[in-house]
Amino acid sequence: MREGLKQDIEGLLENYLEDLRYWVECYEVDGINSTTAGTPPFETLEEANAYRVMVKAVLKELRDAVKSGCIS
Repeated sequence: MREGLKQDIEGLLENYLEDLRYWVECYEVDGINSTTAGTPPFETLEEANAYRVMVKAVLKELRDAVKSGCIS
């Protein structure tokens, strides 16, 4: 694994999580769907928020794995 990869992954997830937070707070579901290309489409804002919560959990899991030494 290259030097700095973990930090890059963490930074990308942090940025994406912030985008998701902004979209869920500021857009209707159609606006979110028309703004994103790689994010799955959502039927409701609740669905979009659940996806945001999942990304947040993945970021926490990554940080916990790095902290515990599971990912070095």
